[in-house]
Amino acid sequence: MNLPPELEPTGEMNIILPGNIAVALPVCRPVFPLWDGPPVNFDYGKKPIVNYKNEPCFAELAILRLLSEYKWDGVWVETYGGTHYLRTMPSGWTLKSEHVSIPNDQEKFLRSIWKTAKTTACFDVFAWQGNQVLFCEAKHAGKDRLTAAQVRFIEGVLSCQVSMESLLIVEWTNGPGSQNDRATRK
Repeated sequence: MNLPPELEPTGEMNIILPGNIAVALPVCRPVFPLWDGPPVNFDYGKKPIVNYKNEPCFAELAILRLLSEYKWDGVWVETYGGTHYLRTMPSGWTLKSEHVSIPNDQEKFLRSIWKTAKTTACFDVFAWQGNQVLFCEAKHAGKDRLTAAQVRFIEGVLSCQVSMESLLIVEWTNGPGSQNDRATRK
């Protein structure tokens, strides 16, 4: 898979799926420094803002931008208040102005996974390049865990004949010596 160095797997995360089935998903551990510039207008209620190439963004968008530089197309799949596909920083809770469409075949594929998984949960980033797909779940190291719905999503993806290598846990930190629990907004 053509991945940026920051997203190359460096380990595995063991997950127990329903039915007590154990799988090992690839994990990468990029560093996304916290944004220390002017406050952003909207932060989802104190969601960490990272600095990606001197621009404020959420970790999900930093992942998407990294993939874009390697010729992947994709979206941040935000399911708050319905399913929204984003490529830019949201400006408010409705997400209407930032919502983008995805190709019909990708939408159909995603819906088949949701139907199989019996959930509308999704990993944060859904990307595609040619006939390859990639689902990335951003987890702030030491702060986030997979939800039960995300575990069902994993099961749905694997049931739809997608390889485990197409599921990537992105366990990001703020860098050496950083305090992951540091307040990210001023």
